Amino acid sequence: MKTTRRGFGTIAIGAAVGALSGSALLSRKSHAQTRANHAAGVYDNSIIQLNQNESARGPGPKTMEAIRAHTSTRVGRGYAPDHVGELHQALADHYGIDRENVQLATGSTPLLQGSVRAFCDADKALVTPLPTYTTSLSTARRIGAHTVELPLDRNLAIDLDQLADNAGGAGMLYLCNPNNPTGTVQGPAAVEAFVRRVMEENPETYIHIDEAYIYYARPGAMETALPLAMEYENVFITRSFSKAHGLAGMRIGFAMAQPRTLEKIRDAWGMGDVNMLGAVAALTALEDHDHIAWEAKENAEIRDEAIAFFRDLGYEAPDSNTNHIFVNLRMPAARFRSACLEHNVLVGRDFAPLEQSHSRISLGSREEMAVALDVFRKVLA
Repeated sequence: MKTTRRGFGTIAIGAAVGALSGSALLSRKSHAQTRANHAAGVYDNSIIQLNQNESARGPGPKTMEAIRAHTSTRVGRGYAPDHVGELHQALADHYGIDRENVQLATGSTPLLQGSVRAFCDADKALVTPLPTYTTSLSTARRIGAHTVELPLDRNLAIDLDQLADNAGGAGMLYLCNPNNPTGTVQGPAAVEAFVRRVMEENPETYIHIDEAYIYYARPGAMETALPLAMEYENVFITRSFSKAHGLAGMRIGFAMAQPRTLEKIRDAWGMGDVNMLGAVAALTALEDHDHIAWEAKENAEIRDEAIAFFRDLGYEAPDSNTNHIFVNLRMPAARFRSACLEHNVLVGRDFAPLEQSHSRISLGSREEMAVALDVFRKVLA
């Protein structure tokens, strides 16, 4: 008998949590241990990892309990109940679309790679801003597809007009919103105007809108472009459980689009197989609205403190809508990275074409950032 999502939550949380009254106590316990570890200087490999964009706090406590419960009772039985199929349906229900409008993948990487292979080649360019997330660009270069690489505007935001200007004859336009690494965002009116212009002027061109960081966006800064994907066959959205949900190690991503578009992406590249334990975790995380709200609030407070820190020192940093910041340190990112690593703090990689001036710094826990900001002050002095 298939486990329903309601029944699944009861089993996973009720059996594992037992007498704990509600998630609040569990949340305090779980995050208190992480904070205690960080306060004691216990980090990953003794290094404060501010180089990747994962949640510094990891999955929510309900999700962790679901993982533990199913690891001990179900991990040896991979075929029933079908939590992967349940996740597929749950995502469709969550976003108010049909199941055939959702494509699961092992992280968002196969979706980015598959879409480039499906829609771009030597004659049909991938048009992308830079700096931005580069999996699509690296895939295009790997398969010999033509690429058009556009600069950001002076505020380090993606120039939607410039992106639309280059849509003629292009295979696909890539829009990361909010953008990695700059953290800048395009609002709903701007995105809608951009999509409608491209679809009117170049209806054969595909538009990929990557919303991996949407849960970290400042209130009112953006909305999902999903309604546009449901209106236009050539528009599709990708999301990931690797960011605010804290499940990067589980490798769960998904796309939302019209069926023919998803079919073309599937036919071009393998999507991998989401495993049962990852599906269990994602199902729980999807429905844990309280944790996502808490994660976004915690991240926002740490983010604003970090931005204020650099601005007080005289460095430029745009308002970020992600869990990282992009700072003009007026020095090569490699030099800053090397200096920080001497103090056991690791910051982000180079992001061309701004690698000689800007550095991406992902946001750690409060305790990690307290240590890191002291290190930054010393290095910049």
